[in-house]
Amino acid sequence: MAGDEEAPIQEHIIELLERLRRILIALIITSGIVVIIPAQLIEGKWNGYTPLVFYLMKRMQEDLTNVNNPIVKPIASFFGVKKLNVQLIAHSWLDSIEVILQLSLLLGLVIAAPYIAKQIYEYLEPALEEREKRVLIPFSLLFFFLFTIGVLYAYYVILPLTFFFLSWLYLLGGVELIFSVKEFYSFAIIGMLTTGLSFTFPLVVALLSYLDIISPDTLKKNWRYVVFIIMVVTAIITPDPTPVSMTALALPFLVLYVLSYLLAKKVHGRSGRPE
Repeated sequence: MAGDEEAPIQEHIIELLERLRRILIALIITSGIVVIIPAQLIEGKWNGYTPLVFYLMKRMQEDLTNVNNPIVKPIASFFGVKKLNVQLIAHSWLDSIEVILQLSLLLGLVIAAPYIAKQIYEYLEPALEEREKRVLIPFSLLFFFLFTIGVLYAYYVILPLTFFFLSWLYLLGGVELIFSVKEFYSFAIIGMLTTGLSFTFPLVVALLSYLDIISPDTLKKNWRYVVFIIMVVTAIITPDPTPVSMTALALPFLVLYVLSYLLAKKVHGRSGRPE
């Protein structure tokens, strides 16, 4: 009897390990492709072999420190900054390698995301009811959409503004813009990931409302406190003394809060409803 009871658990563990193995192999392959594939395929011209990951590193540095960015340009003109000459240095031989690994794993994860999602869904599918299956797919698609929007917003708005004001403060003190390559890219990657995840906040609220843990009325009643907290937090974490970065960071979160309320209102308490 004991053996019969343990068999299903063992089968689930074996299947889980097998799917994790497939996910790991897929991640290694896609990350390797990012490192090996030539950047010339994107540039459209051959001027010597350059791995794609190095091209992306250079592109990130240019984009994040570009004062001609439509968001940064008017602010840079106001402060009289025409160009940011940012230099990156490595404190050890491993700094650049760590950055390459971080970027390749991140991009490999993005490329392999559909396959990874498929493996996770197929593992969970036997335990899901039809109602849960109908909810899971839209939830996953919306999560990916919001996360992507958050990453892009961080890349094109929040990070360029943050790097500009940090650099401007250094320039005021007569300090040259020399940063660690590891800290520069780690800061950018973490900033994009955290912003991307924060943009999925409406889904968390919708899930809590779906489970009847939080109600839309609570969200509507406390919106003033939420707005105040968002403005205070963004004022603290943004480095510049002007309200520009604070506003750029606060506005999307205010929009996300409204979206959270609308989603919560739509799905509130549905988990307890009969089919």
